[in-house]
Amino acid sequence: MTKEEVVKLLILIESVYPNCIFKDETVQQWFQFCSEMDYEKVMAKVKNHIRKSPFPPAIADIAVFPFEENDFPEMLQEWMKKGRERIERERKPEQRNSLPEWLAEYSARKSF
Repeated sequence: MTKEEVVKLLILIESVYPNCIFKDETVQQWFQFCSEMDYEKVMAKVKNHIRKSPFPPAIADIAVFPFEENDFPEMLQEWMKKGRERIERERKPEQRNSLPEWLAEYSARKSF
């Protein structure tokens, strides 16, 4: 977000919340924090906040930081697959198709 966009954002907040007046130090902090954020996404959150709250937003209320790509879900799926394969390999052959004794008497399937 550029400084001009941050100024537009703060002007909107001050116009909607008349008791909210930003000091120079506060404006500098908003410049610093908002530089990494996307203007359109932050503006959407501000408008949503205005609809819901009678109080001016804090930076945390409207912050939208860029999404960081990672491969965690794919790694998790791979770990789960390897874990299932390892469990199946380590099981004894007689355990693979048999039911536990306590369940065998209640099951329609007969254990061999």
